[in-house]
Amino acid sequence: MKIRSAILLGIVLLFGAGAYAQDYPKVEVTADYSYIHANPQNNNIIGTFSLNGGGGSGAFYFSKYIGVEAEFEGYGSFQHNLIIAGGTPVCPGAGNCLVTASGNLFTYNVGPIFKYRMHHFEPFAEVMFGGAHSNFYGNLFTSCSGVPGCLSASKSPSNNAFDFIIGGGLDVPLTKAISVRPVEFDYLLTRFGTGFTGGNNNQSNFRYQAGISFRF
Repeated sequence: MKIRSAILLGIVLLFGAGAYAQDYPKVEVTADYSYIHANPQNNNIIGTFSLNGGGGSGAFYFSKYIGVEAEFEGYGSFQHNLIIAGGTPVCPGAGNCLVTASGNLFTYNVGPIFKYRMHHFEPFAEVMFGGAHSNFYGNLFTSCSGVPGCLSASKSPSNNAFDFIIGGGLDVPLTKAISVRPVEFDYLLTRFGTGFTGGNNNQSNFRYQAGISFRF
């Protein structure tokens, strides 16, 4: 009798622990709006500009707090009037070079996500690695060829680069299946190495995102 009671108690505890362990979503799929304050280089050859777009991500949680996330974001091709400072390797004359160029950007990343789950708020942090694709530097190379005093950075640059994202945000659960993401701030590093960057291959960009998540 005691053995049977112990077995029954063990079964109850096992299922109770399993039910407790499942008291969080295993999968979260997020659709978002994304804004990037782009810094094409860090030596003042090309000024900063903005990119607007969006995309989505999917996260699978191994535990209540830790998961792995994959993300894809795309940003539209917008025309920018860029002033390249005179006296630089790209624009060696005394005057500035005015160049008009458009460029899109796509990023694809994967990495760990850490989320602290409370009843009304769920702050999270993420670290992701992956790649970026953009035709901005290629279009800039082509446009620069027709501008007096612009040297086109000597050769057509690559459209593909490594990128790195670190940041975090806040999810607000509305129901068991839906939450909103009012704010996410990230540092986005891209490494487009071109003559336009004056030997500095790192572009330090700021990213803001907001969206809605579906939880399973």
